[in-house]
Amino acid sequence: MDNIFFKKITINEIYKLKSLFPGTEEVWKNYRIGRLNQLKKGNIDVCVIEYNGKFVGELTINYVSHDLPTETIPYKRVYLETLRLSKEYQGKGLGQRLVKFALDDLENRGYCEFTIGVEDSNEIAKHIYFKYGFTNIIDKVHVEQYKPCDYTLYMRTAKKKIKVGNTM
Repeated sequence: MDNIFFKKITINEIYKLKSLFPGTEEVWKNYRIGRLNQLKKGNIDVCVIEYNGKFVGELTINYVSHDLPTETIPYKRVYLETLRLSKEYQGKGLGQRLVKFALDDLENRGYCEFTIGVEDSNEIAKHIYFKYGFTNIIDKVHVEQYKPCDYTLYMRTAKKKIKVGNTM
């Protein structure tokens, strides 16, 4: 697939997420307002897959805990949430590439712990996240916000980068 890009969105691009949003117009409006406020405060980044000018996937990086205090630690641990792909782009490895894009960026910026909440029944998401090392269970929660669910909070630590020096 040509013309696929992975990037962080700007505040002015938030409206392009609507095509990925599964809720009603009213829920979308509340979601959009909340995301805009979070972006303006620097509490989140939203990474997307852009194909021919259209957003076909999204992953939100949250720097501030909201449901569980274990989700984030300032400048050390971030929470990855809201991984979505348009139906026609699922099963092509794009979600995995988006997760890798976000993790690489975060590790390059010095973050060393990453958490992700996965609905207990979502075997496809768990398969992707386990592949990337999200195997350490650190919490469990029940939320009611957009759709009631139980989920498990998994953590992954950054891979250690070893500097090879001159041994002479």
